[in-house]
Amino acid sequence: ASPHQLVAMLFTGLLDAVARARGALRDGQIERKAHELSRAVRIVEEGLKGGLSPAGGALTEQLSSLYSYVSTRLMQANLRNDDAALAECVSLIEPL
Repeated sequence: ASPHQLVAMLFTGLLDAVARARGALRDGQIERKAHELSRAVRIVEEGLKGGLSPAGGALTEQLSSLYSYVSTRLMQANLRNDDAALAECVSLIEPL
């Protein structure tokens, strides 16, 4: 797969994990929600943020900041069972 395809796969995996977490939260399945959000954070931190090129300049810095914010909000949503925070993360990632 090309680098662009890999990033697209990471975005899809992230959005799928958040969707599953939101469903688990609605259904009261807290353990499943936590598992899916842990997966989502790993995708952001290790896949998306970890794959940024240091030579990317300002764009890399902006994406890194966005990914850090999304990762923090995912962790907060997990701790607080906060569906609004999950919706925010989706709204930030979907346009990319």
